[in-house]
Amino acid sequence: MKKIAISAMVMMCILVLGSGAWATLLDRDVIVVGTEAAYPPYQSRDVDGNPIGFDIDLVHLIADKLGKQVEWRDMAFDALVPSLITRYIDAIAAGFSITPERAEHVLFSRPYEASASAFIVQAGSPIGDLDALYGKNVAVQIGTVQETFAHTLPGVTVMTFLRSTDCAQEVLLGRVDAALLDVPVAREFVGHREFAGRLEIAFRQTLAEGGKALAFHLDETEFVAAVNKVLDEIEASGQLTELRKKWNMDDDVDM
Repeated sequence: MKKIAISAMVMMCILVLGSGAWATLLDRDVIVVGTEAAYPPYQSRDVDGNPIGFDIDLVHLIADKLGKQVEWRDMAFDALVPSLITRYIDAIAAGFSITPERAEHVLFSRPYEASASAFIVQAGSPIGDLDALYGKNVAVQIGTVQETFAHTLPGVTVMTFLRSTDCAQEVLLGRVDAALLDVPVAREFVGHREFAGRLEIAFRQTLAEGGKALAFHLDETEFVAAVNKVLDEIEASGQLTELRKKWNMDDDVDM
């Protein structure tokens, strides 16, 4: 019995050590990255269904420099953190903003861009500031920092939707008065042929957040340090700036 117990303990140790080694991203060849591919220009899909966008290019650039391959898993935005915690995915790349609440569950890379949000409205809408939203309906994507902020606005009815596209459509159809989105996303919708001339950006809004970053398991400190080093390198080399230009992310673009 004692011999069996010791053997069982040894086997358990082997399994624990083995699973720990498997979980260390530095030792892995393939990194599984979760995203929500309906949030252009951060991430979307091309005509062939392949993931494209700023975050997609950024992850592949980092992975190449670290000698890793990337497997993408597309899911609802509010499923990303639970999927990371349960290790269905290894990382999140989804225009993901740093917040203290999220930092309790995930380990963030250094931010790769500051975050700014904007309200989009129907063209010609009189809404031009927060006060004008009193008594109005505002659409937000569920699980986002925009949803959290919208719930702090007095007299505003918050309508939540699974995708940012749904938010824009609701404004277009007049079922909500405004939608709150990241500035690059708001700009993308306003300029899209489906919405051009029918939607406009009412005003920008700074949210209490720490910028956008990639997210990993809490125990991946060494891998995140390696990612941060690459982020520093591509920022210094100008590659990060080039990616921003490619995807029309620059903040000086006329809104």
